[in-house]
Amino acid sequence: MTNAATVRRTGLLVVALGLLTTLGPLSIDLYLPAFPDLQRQFGADDGAVQLTLAGMTVGLALGNLVTGAWSDRVGRRRPLLLASALHVVVTLACAAAPSLEALAALRVVQGVAAAGSSVLVLAIARDVSDGPGLVRLVSRITLITTTVPLLAPVAGAALLPLVGWRGIFGVLGAFSLVVLVVTVVVVPETHPGPVGRTANRGDGSPSRTDRTTRADRGTRARLSAVLRDRGFRTATLLGAMTYAGVYAYVAASPILLQDLHGLTADRFALVFLANSLGLVIGVQASAALQRRRPDAPVLIGFAALTAVAALAILPLERAGAGLPGLLACLWLFVAGCGGCFAGAAGRALRDQSAQAGTATSLYGFGTFAAAGLIAPVAGLIGLHDAAPIAGVLSATALVGTTAAVLMRRGDRRAVLPAATRR
Repeated sequence: MTNAATVRRTGLLVVALGLLTTLGPLSIDLYLPAFPDLQRQFGADDGAVQLTLAGMTVGLALGNLVTGAWSDRVGRRRPLLLASALHVVVTLACAAAPSLEALAALRVVQGVAAAGSSVLVLAIARDVSDGPGLVRLVSRITLITTTVPLLAPVAGAALLPLVGWRGIFGVLGAFSLVVLVVTVVVVPETHPGPVGRTANRGDGSPSRTDRTTRADRGTRARLSAVLRDRGFRTATLLGAMTYAGVYAYVAASPILLQDLHGLTADRFALVFLANSLGLVIGVQASAALQRRRPDAPVLIGFAALTAVAALAILPLERAGAGLPGLLACLWLFVAGCGGCFAGAAGRALRDQSAQAGTATSLYGFGTFAAAGLIAPVAGLIGLHDAAPIAGVLSATALVGTTAAVLMRRGDRRAVLPAATRR
């Protein structure tokens, strides 16, 4: 294969993987402008509507827990296609949901399907690259992941008066079908599963019991190998707090900005677009810095930025900064989170080439479980002012910064001579 053909094939793979990772963000962002409509149609309060978002993040956590480890056994392509097809079906079912409770339940399944795509994208990236190349590849994929959903709230706001919230899910289902077709055509098998001799019966064919026992042992060994890695643990904590902070912002922003500050759906969509651009800037700035510096100091810097921005929300509000002050803090917070996304994921997977699927499962479960548990907290407290969301964002940012500092200390300990450590 010529260099030009290789570059073209790699470019198509990056696009396909990037589109797969947009299914989760689009499933969240596209219907955000419809939150007030959902409240009115179903007679629900803020917390009840936010449960449709929490259901999605719970599903994302569950899907991450299962899919990656399964792909270490059977390969990447089959689980990827099944997850993508399930997302099409469930998204169309969301459009026909008869109640808010049914919608929340369907969103759990939708999250499971979207997770199957996102976790396997990371596993495929680890299959085909490592080291700085892995960070660059994840950054390119993340650029698509963050760029495509940039227009989601804008598109949602434009579609809402034309087709309603049900039609928004219909449009999302059509997009998901396109992504499924692209995946079938472009994405190859990058990890065919374990190869080697297996225990067998007298006729030479492996028994079901032997296969199950060996698979269970292999799964336990991979889990143990991942969890023993200190770098994986600290990177996952940073990733979990980053995701939790972003999802908490996403869950609270429609109510905070539309209901409390009076933004129309169109203006809210433009504000969300501006903040999403901050996320993209953070992703790309972090990738550029990590080409010249170790990843831990870069991640500490971006995590600290999220902490400063979150902690400044209430003082600025009390000083009378109003909506401009709040928007500035949210923009900086989201940009800081963008700076942590690819670096945290790349760091978690750096030493996990032998069990990339299992590692991405655990990483994805940790990040989305944190998001599912923390994102609705501000709404459940009651968004009568900015205090609840400021508290939630501050907590996630401070814990994330601590994780980044621990990562840096782990690096320093790793390079010390054994005698010095003693």
